[in-house]
Amino acid sequence: MTATPAWPPQSAPRLHVETLLDEGVAVPVDGNPAHYLISVMRVKPGDIVLLFDGRSGEWAARVRDLRKRDLVLECVERTKPPELVPDFWLCCAPIKKGRIDLIAEKACELGVARLQPVLTRRAVVDRLNLDRLHAHLVEAAEQCGRTALPELAAMVKLDALLRDWPAGRRLFFADETGG
Repeated sequence: MTATPAWPPQSAPRLHVETLLDEGVAVPVDGNPAHYLISVMRVKPGDIVLLFDGRSGEWAARVRDLRKRDLVLECVERTKPPELVPDFWLCCAPIKKGRIDLIAEKACELGVARLQPVLTRRAVVDRLNLDRLHAHLVEAAEQCGRTALPELAAMVKLDALLRDWPAGRRLFFADETGG
């Protein structure tokens, strides 16, 4: 007796796209994502790639129109519904490059809705590369199976964050002095 293969394949590559996904939607892929699928994952026409757009859930898409540097994926079937994300924000001071990337990765994996960088008086880092940080959020979501990306807000000063904090929204903070 032959075994029925799992659908969608659990080993299928997973990719975040900006295109709004739905059944039959063709998604052109080029640049680094295309290089990853073609050269690293070695997809072939007919292979399945899992796509998510942060709004419409996860979709199994079939590889078609495979060329040397780009390809087209066609959405076949929704595999996961849109994710219900609790409205948790993580506000954190920017820290050295490798460490802030880790914070972004773990925040995404834990399911936060928003990552809010906050400039504090004693912060060593005063600028952030938001594009790089966004790329880490995307990569973490691709790897952990999330179908929604956390919102990445622009950095604000701590006094402005507290002044403009939404009424009725709870704020928990770590007080290292135990006060």
